[in-house]
Amino acid sequence: MKKLVLIMVLGLFAFALAACDKTTTMAPTTAAPTTVAPTTAQPTTAAPTTGLITTGPTTTGATTTEYIPTKEIVLSYADWGDAELNQILIDAFEAKYPNITVELRQDITGSGAEFTGNLLNAQAAGVLPDVFAIDNVPTGYYNGMLLDITEYWDNDPETDLVYPNIAATAIYNGSRYAVPSFQFIKGIFVNMTLLDTYNITLPDYDWSYTEFIDLAREIRQVGKTDYVYGIDPWYGSLDFETTFPMQDYAEVGYNTWDGERFNFTSQAWIDAYNLKLDLMAENVVAAFTEEEMAILGDVWPWYVGKIGLKIDGSWNLWMIDGMFTEHSIEVGFWPYPGGAAGQFPPTILDYQVVSSQTENPVEAYMLAKWMTFGREGWAVRLQAMKDRGDLMIDRFPVSDIPEVWTEIEDFTALVPGLQENVELLPYGKPDTDKWLPGYKAFWEWVGNEENDYWNRINNGLVTPEVFAPEWEEQINQMIEEALAG
Repeated sequence: MKKLVLIMVLGLFAFALAACDKTTTMAPTTAAPTTVAPTTAQPTTAAPTTGLITTGPTTTGATTTEYIPTKEIVLSYADWGDAELNQILIDAFEAKYPNITVELRQDITGSGAEFTGNLLNAQAAGVLPDVFAIDNVPTGYYNGMLLDITEYWDNDPETDLVYPNIAATAIYNGSRYAVPSFQFIKGIFVNMTLLDTYNITLPDYDWSYTEFIDLAREIRQVGKTDYVYGIDPWYGSLDFETTFPMQDYAEVGYNTWDGERFNFTSQAWIDAYNLKLDLMAENVVAAFTEEEMAILGDVWPWYVGKIGLKIDGSWNLWMIDGMFTEHSIEVGFWPYPGGAAGQFPPTILDYQVVSSQTENPVEAYMLAKWMTFGREGWAVRLQAMKDRGDLMIDRFPVSDIPEVWTEIEDFTALVPGLQENVELLPYGKPDTDKWLPGYKAFWEWVGNEENDYWNRINNGLVTPEVFAPEWEEQINQMIEEALAG
C-alpha cells in the first residue's frame, strides 16, 4: 500500500501546539470571541456557477470558463439522505446540463456504517455509484473505492470558499479523496419549559461550560423527587474531554488533536475526564433505574420532559417540533458552552466521494459539488425546502457563501439558539471520526475484551491519570502507522 501522509493545515486555528510529553499543560489563550458572525470575505477569483472551472489571466484580470459537457453521459448517485430532496437537486442538475442523466440509486440501503458496508459489496460487484456518501473516508481509501479528485478541486475557485479547517481534511499523500458535504452542529438542547417550571433562569447563549455544569446540577437538585435528571449524555456518556479543552485553548482541536497527535496527558484532558466521572457519580447524568422507569412507564424520558439538558447533534432538531406538538414542551438549541479561549462549536462532518470506477470523473466531480458545497446546489436545496414548507434546517454549508447563509436565516428563526449556533460556525472545530486514519481503530482497541477499559473505568478500577498515557501512546502510534500505510 502506498505511503500515506496526512496534510492538516487548519486555517481558522493555528494548530501550533507542539507534541506533548507526559506532563503537558496547555496554556489558555483568548484568540476567539465568544460571539461571532460568518465572514463575508469573497474569493480572489470570481466565484463560478458550477462545474469544472479553468482560469487564466486576461488584460482585464482573471477569467473563469465553465465546462459544459457535449456528449451524452449517465451518472449514478447514492446517499442516505432525503430522497425527495436529492431528486429535486438531480432534476435541477440535469436541467443545467441536458447531456447528463443522473440515476438516484435505491439499491444501496442503510445509513452510516451499514451504508458503507453495502458500498463495499457494490464495489466487489463492479457497480459502485459514480458519486456517493461515505461514513468513513479511510475505509473507502484503503479499499480502493475513491478517486483522486485533487485536480478538479484545485482548479475550482469555489473551493476557496470552503472553511480552511474543513478543507484541510480528507487529504492523503498530498491528494484529495473526498468532498466535505455538510457540517452538523453539536449543541445543547435546553428544555425551556422544565426550567420555567422550576423557576430557573435560562442561560445566555454565550455561556461557559462551568455555567452549563452548574445548571445541570441545579436541575437535578430541584427535580430529583420528580425523577428529573440534569443532562442526557452524548451517546450514553459525557463528552467533556473531547470538547472542553478546545474551549480553553484556541490552538487545540477536537479531543486535543493538534494536527499531528492527540494530547490525552494534558491536564486539560485529564481534568475534563475526571469532571465527567464526577458528574456521573453525582447522578446528575440521566441513568434511570428500573424502578424509576416502572413509575414513568414506557416513555422516552427526554422526550416527555424528564431531563433538562441534552448534548446532541443538529440532525435531531426534529425533536423540538415533536416535543412541542405532542407534549407542549418548548425546547431550544443552545450553542455548545465555551471556555477561557472563547466559544468554539464542535461540528460533525459528512463526506461525499467520486468512485474509482467512474468512467466520467469530471462530470462526477461536478455532480458531487452540486449535491454538497456548491453555490448553485445550495440555492436549489433551500428553494426546494421553502417550496415544500420546511421550517428548520439540520445541516449546514461548509463554505462561506454569504447569500446562502442569509437564506438559511429563514430556517433558524423558530428555534431559540439555532441562529446563534450558526453565527459561531466559522469558528467550529470538526471531529476527526470520519476522516482521520487510525482513529476508528483506536476506539475499537479501547473497547475490546482484552483491554476492557469501559468496565474498568465505570467500576473505578482505573483513573484518567493512569489510562491517559496508555491511550495517548496507543492512539498516536495507530495514527502514525495508518498514515505511514
